[in-house]
Amino acid sequence: MQRKYDLFEKFPDGSSLWRVCVLGLEGTRCHLRELAQKSENRFYAMDVTNGKIVCESLDLGGVERSASRKSGGRSKSAGA
Repeated sequence: MQRKYDLFEKFPDGSSLWRVCVLGLEGTRCHLRELAQKSENRFYAMDVTNGKIVCESLDLGGVERSASRKSGGRSKSAGA
C-alpha cells in the first residue's frame, strides 16, 4: 500500500496553498520537481496519515531534502 502525500506551495508571506494529493514517495518527489520548475516559491509534501513533512523543494532546481519535523494540526492555511 502506497502512502498519500499532500503537496503545498509556500509563499513568501508564509502562507501555504494545497496543490495536489499524490500516491507514493517517488511520485511525490517528481511532482515537487515539476512544481518547482514552474514557480519561484517553495513546495513541501506532507504525509496525509501522520501529518509529517516528508520533503521540501529548495528555491532553485527543485532538489528535495528530508525534513523530520512534525507538523501540528492542519489549519485552514496549512502553514508549515
